[in-house]
Amino acid sequence: MPFTEESPAVPVVHPPHCVAALRTPLLAAARFRHVGDHADAHVQPIPQAHAYSVIFQMQDFVSHKLWRDRKLIHAGGHSMASMALTDLTNAYACQHLSDYDNVRLQIRNDVLGELGSELYAGKVPALRQQQGAEDETMRLLVQALLPSLMRREPGDEMFIEHLTLAMVAHLLRRYGQTGMRGADGRAAGKFSGLSGPQLAKAAEYVEAHLAQNITLADIAKHCGMSRATFARAFKAAMGMTPFEWVRERRLEHAMGLLRRSDLSLADISAECGFSDQSHFARIFTRNVGLAPRAWRAEQRK
Repeated sequence: MPFTEESPAVPVVHPPHCVAALRTPLLAAARFRHVGDHADAHVQPIPQAHAYSVIFQMQDFVSHKLWRDRKLIHAGGHSMASMALTDLTNAYACQHLSDYDNVRLQIRNDVLGELGSELYAGKVPALRQQQGAEDETMRLLVQALLPSLMRREPGDEMFIEHLTLAMVAHLLRRYGQTGMRGADGRAAGKFSGLSGPQLAKAAEYVEAHLAQNITLADIAKHCGMSRATFARAFKAAMGMTPFEWVRERRLEHAMGLLRRSDLSLADISAECGFSDQSHFARIFTRNVGLAPRAWRAEQRK
């Protein structure tokens, strides 16, 4: 059956330019950009998946068409900072009729169910699909993800986990069933902090694994908690995310080694869990205000 509404006769596909991409166990993300002639733009099928797609526009997307199950459901543009939310179990096809620059996220249904059940009580609902929605929270979350998307560091896993949890929580609250309650029976978002013993167990795990790649799931499991419950309870108790806290522990350990030892910067970066010396130098300089070598020299005057 042909597409309606001026569907091109010849299915020639012009793939967009992928600027950057990342894939984690919880989230797939990519940034696509295309500039050029759109006179011969043709309908492109969107691969189906048991997942939801979130597309966030980084610039005005003046004109495109979107079909679902071969029926035209959108013809027009999307403004910069707007988002589309679609269920990829449906058969979609699109036709790009103008330049675009967007970030595309894909969250699998099993991940949505897993994290949703950790965050909220009851069955995780389907999400209401959107086209061109203005969503300030998703804008901030996508902006926070961009540095890791454009230049992912090996130590970014916990940060991306945290952002994915925040995205799922927001999508379910805003586009899912209303009045959802936290998995502990209280209103969503109202969590008590960790107990002293739980904080001690978290610190124990981090100190023992500082040189390794630590994930949010690892710490939560050690504390006998779900990933989502731990993340929220930790923020309530400490006033910072687990990612920020682990980064502080790594920097504090690095400062101690710089001050007390003659280890090379490469050895210190490895012992403190940074991916390499360059990564260590960037994080240290950004947070401390001096490069590691200069800071060591200052401490030894």
